Amino acid sequence: MPARPSAAASVVRLTEATGTSARSWDAAVVAAVKASEVKDPVGVEISRMWAEWARGRLSRYHVTVRVAYRQTLKAAARR
Repeated sequence: MPARPSAAASVVRLTEATGTSARSWDAAVVAAVKASEVKDPVGVEISRMWAEWARGRLSRYHVTVRVAYRQTLKAAARR
């Protein structure tokens, strides 16, 4: 049986961030992910959405998200 390539052990971490946009909910989510400064996000959970109301329409979109990313675990030191 062929040996499997060794994969580094990793864990998924979450960080919370907020973002805003005058254009759309999608743009607010993208702004929040960028604000989190996560290099390689693997997922986004939207935990809160709200908007400002002006002149009978939505004028500014706000979101709070949790951005998921993988963190590689360091190998345990051998004694």
